[in-house]
Amino acid sequence: MSFDELTPAMKQYWGIKKQFPDCVLLFRMGDFYETFDKDAKIISKVLQIVLTSRGKGVKRTPLAGIPYHALDAYLYKLVKAGHKVAIIEQLEDPKKAKGIVKRGVVRIVTPGTVTEDLMLETKSNNYIMTFYGKDELGLAISDFSTGEFYVTNILASELFDEIERFSPTEIILPESYRGSETHHKLKTQNNVVVNYLPDANYWTDNAERVILDHFEIPSMNSIGINNKNIISATGGLLKYFKDTQFQKISHIKKISSYDPHQRMILDGTTLRNLEIIKNQIDGTSKNTLLSILNKTSTSMGSRNLTSWLSSPLINLNMINDRLDAVELLTKDYVLRDNLCELLSDVSDISRISTRVGLGTISPRELISLRNSLVIIPKLKHLLNNKDTVLLKSFTKLPDLADINQLITNSIIEDPPLLIRDGGMIKDGFSQELDELKLIVNDSKGWLSNFENKEKTRTGIKLRVGYNRVMGYYIEVPKHKASSVPIDYIRKSTLKNAERFITPELKEKETIILTARDKLIDKEIELYSTIIEKIKQKIIELQLISTELGQLDTLVTFAKVSVDNSYVKPKFMDDDKINVKNGRHPVVEKMVDSFVSNDINLNNSKRIMVITGSNMAGKSTSMRQVALIIIMAQAGCFVPADLVELCVFDRVFTRVGARDDIAKGQSTFMMEMVETANILNNATDRSFVILDEIGRGTSTYDGMSLAWAIVEYLNSEIKCKTMFATHYHLINLMSFKYDSIVNYNIGVKEEGSELVFLHKLMPGGTDKSYGVHVAKLAGLPNDVVFRAMEIASLLEKSDHVHHNALKNLTLEIEPDVEHKEKLETQFNIKLETETDIKEKSKKVKQTNLLMFDD
Repeated sequence: MSFDELTPAMKQYWGIKKQFPDCVLLFRMGDFYETFDKDAKIISKVLQIVLTSRGKGVKRTPLAGIPYHALDAYLYKLVKAGHKVAIIEQLEDPKKAKGIVKRGVVRIVTPGTVTEDLMLETKSNNYIMTFYGKDELGLAISDFSTGEFYVTNILASELFDEIERFSPTEIILPESYRGSETHHKLKTQNNVVVNYLPDANYWTDNAERVILDHFEIPSMNSIGINNKNIISATGGLLKYFKDTQFQKISHIKKISSYDPHQRMILDGTTLRNLEIIKNQIDGTSKNTLLSILNKTSTSMGSRNLTSWLSSPLINLNMINDRLDAVELLTKDYVLRDNLCELLSDVSDISRISTRVGLGTISPRELISLRNSLVIIPKLKHLLNNKDTVLLKSFTKLPDLADINQLITNSIIEDPPLLIRDGGMIKDGFSQELDELKLIVNDSKGWLSNFENKEKTRTGIKLRVGYNRVMGYYIEVPKHKASSVPIDYIRKSTLKNAERFITPELKEKETIILTARDKLIDKEIELYSTIIEKIKQKIIELQLISTELGQLDTLVTFAKVSVDNSYVKPKFMDDDKINVKNGRHPVVEKMVDSFVSNDINLNNSKRIMVITGSNMAGKSTSMRQVALIIIMAQAGCFVPADLVELCVFDRVFTRVGARDDIAKGQSTFMMEMVETANILNNATDRSFVILDEIGRGTSTYDGMSLAWAIVEYLNSEIKCKTMFATHYHLINLMSFKYDSIVNYNIGVKEEGSELVFLHKLMPGGTDKSYGVHVAKLAGLPNDVVFRAMEIASLLEKSDHVHHNALKNLTLEIEPDVEHKEKLETQFNIKLETETDIKEKSKKVKQTNLLMFDD
């Protein structure tokens, strides 16, 4: 069908579609949002609704529609499926329109720009991100639903760590990135929707102009941003907001710069391996550190807790400020309980303030805001004179008593959900409104009297009714329709009744409907005025929401610390980790009895090599130390009897096996990539856990790599490390390096059975009990017995491999020529025979590892 053959409404539709080709268009027609052609097929599939059509043959057009009053529920499903949705509204009253009703896009909804509660996870942030640059990137991140806006400058190699930490639902790329390696990786590796902006929006001059206009400032000096890449990313993201909202974005009031290196850096691998925010099974928070600690009372507290756990502090004073506040709250249970009770009545002020800024806040949310503000003075009273830095700071929160009073005076206690329904403004707030209410209310009495009068006059059991299509009418039973008075004018015919109107009723209808329209218009006008006054306080509302989120997190830390018997960690000047009876905060909740362990690492004993069986608990023991460090530097008490720590700059992990098929990387390649990241970025202030390095390749290659990696960590980086391995010959390193100590996870053999003690014990072991574990797993007995025979043969032939490493470690080599070759190759000085005998004696005495002479 040619454009000229289209109806006026369809010409209007396709004209808008041409402007927004990447959007699903919801086209308002009366009480429905209609979709056409490909969009109709999309929403029919996503929303599971009937697909119909108009026209015939080649002119047939697919159709699908949804009721306007159910928009939010359907919109949620479309956005969740990754679609951009353009809302097209009627911009004028159809009754007053001349010709086709004016329509236009009022909003484009994307995963990163939603603000409706139904479409948001209340306990999680909903971040949107963009970036610009090459080797260095300007990064802009915002939670549009709360008004938070962060910027930073990072290396391109750090991008995906920040993506993992913020977990944005939408990423905006410059158009030139389409088809790039970064674009491909985003599409295949992250559960994120990618959308685009023309590159011109990121050009410095254009981006700067958008920023200056948004904040209404004369120069960039006013917000302290001078990095060109950051300016580009910031301007690009603000332009995207402007393009999707079709109004001024008045709730984004400030830009906060942050430096990732001023907090503990937890890369994506570490966040996944330690299951801090999401588990590795289904990507939810179930059985994660977050799930154990999240006993917050507010949505703001929950989101703040997630932020604190994903980026712990490295500033000792700030860490101790949090710990001191938590300590006071653990000791004062009355204060803690009172704060919990008050906070439980606080609504999501941050997201409410955003909807105030966008003018989409409902009357009921205003009452929720008022009820939350009432609590502020009570919180301040409870925290008055509390002698900790953080708790004192909460007493300086603004009360916003004027906003509280405005809402109290203007909005009824139980208002309607929707503004367009009217009826939300209190009597006495506006004289003009009260007069209109009087006319409308009086009309109810008039209509009742009119109905009784007509019943008496006609002797017919009639009724007076109203609907929005027909207005007012007199409904008469079908069999009485011929008996109505001559002044009754037929209006419509139903199956069992006829509807009429009289000149008197028609005249009154005009008065009533005019008054009702004026009443609703006046209420909406007054409501808009109220919202404009509250908009002036958005900065204060956002400050309150931030502070309450932090207070809620501190109270939560205190609550879980008491409930779970956590202790306050002590941060020492000594460069060490000293943990007495440490526990894994998640695993201890999943088992009947948890075996605690001690850990002691320092500069002189900085690497712990752990050998032992699968299932014995090596990985749990290592992860619990990493989690204790993270909890402590986030400001929480920790699961142990005693913890003494230095402040760590990073925690690194290499645990488990995974591949990246999309990038053509095998399990072993991923293992080496992640290990390379550690070796290239760890410092002597980092904590590293490595599990089964080298197991993805041949035995000799794997053990050689494991050996070299431990040496590098020990001699070059000098960081605290826990290294779990089945290469029991790595234990030999402790005799070359005093800073390496051997431990094993205790296993008790009872006949042919194994009992896992889950206890870290001094000394190495050459037993992995792999065949025993296979037996426990249910392998056929024939396979198990044959494996035992083969294992016995291999152990007897292992002396060559064993002696080679013994020579490298203890430097035993009677052959002078070979000795010189080793000294040259490894740049070492081999020891004397006397020294060797002393070390061998030490080995036997301590039962660390027995050598065959």
